[in-house]
Amino acid sequence: MPQFLDSSCSCPRDGYSAFDSVCRAELALPISADDIVNRSSFCTSFQLDEFNDPNESLTLRDFLYGLKGKVGIYHIWVQEDYCYEHRIYSMLGIYAGKGDALTRLLSHAKSKLPDNELFGVSFFECENRIAKYLEQLFLDTYSFHLNENENPGLLHLYACWDEERRIMGTELHNVSNRPNAPRGE
Repeated sequence: MPQFLDSSCSCPRDGYSAFDSVCRAELALPISADDIVNRSSFCTSFQLDEFNDPNESLTLRDFLYGLKGKVGIYHIWVQEDYCYEHRIYSMLGIYAGKGDALTRLLSHAKSKLPDNELFGVSFFECENRIAKYLEQLFLDTYSFHLNENENPGLLHLYACWDEERRIMGTELHNVSNRPNAPRGE
């Protein structure tokens, strides 16, 4: 997807070559940054203050339910720009993490994320040892505003999402079909 297009648009231009070249050199079966950030099978958007309404039956846990029991690498994003020419949302990576994604993201929502911002989340499922490697490679390559430790990277990581991925994500069908679960499940 991102070949970071021409200079007349606002699409991100630094690409993923720094990440991809290291991954190709170090892994027997390299994974591209594009596959992780733009093509992952899990992607959703949320705004925390939407869940503060006591009359609202959906919770953040409902939006992230597809991550239950899954391990891998996840990213938290904010929208930085929109390219009208290519109809692509430029999403800035503000956090890279690994592990039990549901538990970790619920924790981040309580401690790191403001209520009034719209966030995107993407998740790439992989074995924990691969997730540890990928997380560190992302931290070594890119700077993430909310990662405070072991983040010497200098580049900014951008995802390029079309409108459907940005607005609908991959989980809308799963959330709408989920039976009302008791809170706390």
